[in-house]
Amino acid sequence: MVQLDALRAFAVLAVLAGHFTPTTSTLFLPFKLVDLAGLGVRLFFVISGFLITGILLRSKRYCEKNRLPILYEFRQFYARRVLRIFPLFYFVLGLAALLDIPPVRETFGWHAAYLSNVYLFLTGRGGSTSHLWSLAVEEQFYLVWPWIILLVSRRRLPVVILVTIAIGPIFRLLCGLYTDNSKTPILPLSCLDTLGVGAFLALRKDQFGQEHCRKYPFGKSGLLLGVGVLAIFMLLRATNHGRIIGYSIFDIGVALIAGWVVWRASIGIRGPIGKLLEVEPLLYLGTISYGIYIYHNFIHYLLDRPEITKMLVLLHAGLLSNLLICATTIFVAAISWHCFERPINNLKRYFNYGGDRSSKKGGRHA
Repeated sequence: MVQLDALRAFAVLAVLAGHFTPTTSTLFLPFKLVDLAGLGVRLFFVISGFLITGILLRSKRYCEKNRLPILYEFRQFYARRVLRIFPLFYFVLGLAALLDIPPVRETFGWHAAYLSNVYLFLTGRGGSTSHLWSLAVEEQFYLVWPWIILLVSRRRLPVVILVTIAIGPIFRLLCGLYTDNSKTPILPLSCLDTLGVGAFLALRKDQFGQEHCRKYPFGKSGLLLGVGVLAIFMLLRATNHGRIIGYSIFDIGVALIAGWVVWRASIGIRGPIGKLLEVEPLLYLGTISYGIYIYHNFIHYLLDRPEITKMLVLLHAGLLSNLLICATTIFVAAISWHCFERPINNLKRYFNYGGDRSSKKGGRHA
């Protein structure tokens, strides 16, 4: 499923474009209406739900076949998650605190405990740490989801996952109406539809096998529904109406579209688009996408200062300046991957998932 790395690249590039396109230019107005950064994060969630659930289902079958205690797979899963996520996260968080990038020091405990989304919901203040909410959601998901997949019977899993998907938009609507808090979509229950759609795709692929899974499980109607919902969101955003309705439906609309894309890429898209999704530079960006995402807001803070932009002469807080920030972020993430992340990531070979061939090959993201 190499094309999923390319989707990671598109997701992180969408986040960069959404965060760093000039807000004053009408040329980039469509980017703001569609919320590119939001699209990128939700695509990440669908990919994550798909891959993690697929791994857990294969592990579950391995334990059942070999009569191993299910705790074996819990240990493997959490050991690999810790090796992939914790070192870079805490390294960057500690470095940001050392450089006194606000508001890291005063909010360090929230981020260290992976409660960035809760802090942002309660205070509305994010700054350079505002992007960490999605990492908090991922970790909160990892704490609960393996127990559901590994302990619930296969017969009941489809219903459980569909209920999980339904919780997302219902929670966003009810919580939004009750609190009128625009940060409602960053809470963990609010993200269950995007994560759940990915999980449902993984379940279908596990049940029927890749050779029998050519059609998108939600069908053409699901894809068209996603497009329609996203169009309604853009209309509401453009007219400044229905804010609560807008963010209640945004995630499920994106999830249905992103789910179709992830499904097709997992099978293998052919033709010119498929070749594009297997271009090495794009796959490389997907490989280092975790680093790009973590670093980008902090690098923006360090570079977006008058004393620096004056030295750059032409690059004065406009599009070119933002391109410089993006290029610097990618450069730093590349160094981080080769010198810091990959050596630690290679330790995952000591915690292979039972029955998962990709982990035995040293998969980059398994």
